Amino acid sequence: MAAEAAGIRRILAGGGADVSLDIAGIGRRNIAAAVGRAAAGGADAVITAGFCGALDPRLRTGDLHLAGEFRSPDAPAGRAMPADAVLTACLRAAAPDACDGPSVTVAAIAQPECKAALWQAGAGVTVNMEDYWAAMAAADAGIPFAAVRAVLDTAGQALPEYLSDDAGSGVSKARVAAALPIHPGRAPALVRLARQSRLAAQRLADGVTGALPADHLTGADRLAGADR
Repeated sequence: MAAEAAGIRRILAGGGADVSLDIAGIGRRNIAAAVGRAAAGGADAVITAGFCGALDPRLRTGDLHLAGEFRSPDAPAGRAMPADAVLTACLRAAAPDACDGPSVTVAAIAQPECKAALWQAGAGVTVNMEDYWAAMAAADAGIPFAAVRAVLDTAGQALPEYLSDDAGSGVSKARVAAALPIHPGRAPALVRLARQSRLAAQRLADGVTGALPADHLTGADRLAGADR
């Protein structure tokens, strides 16, 4: 979504033409189409970068997750998809504190009850709505794939369902302001969510910055990346 991509877009501004950013949107169909576009354009690799929900109760907003394996309750015959080891190692060098373990891709926003059930079943450590299908599409196209995710919502935190209705916006000041007159009682939760979104987006951008060659970064980010 746009909120997830804001920091990454800034990092790539004026950088090398061989790194491109595609705001894919939410869900299986959108991410499969984005991977298809990348494959048609001759991509050497695909990395998804976005928010996730925590299944592990120890994870906090802004924590990064580099999954070694992607799972989904909707996977054919329970098939898991592996992350590319080289791409994942590159991302981990930039974010050594990122947690590992599998991620789980679901079809709708995972609320606390769903997250607790997935955690108790040992399904994974975070939840998202795209990565399993991105990994499958990349494998079908013969393209290496990895994912970096920043935790937005913690294990016990509920999210408003409308976030999945508009793939291009996500959490923003404008959406919070629009929702307040209709649901004034939700103001504290919405303001908190907007704050969390900014933190998660910054941590996500930091992780991507460190993994990119210096010639793909803007001046300020090139200096910051050199420090890591």
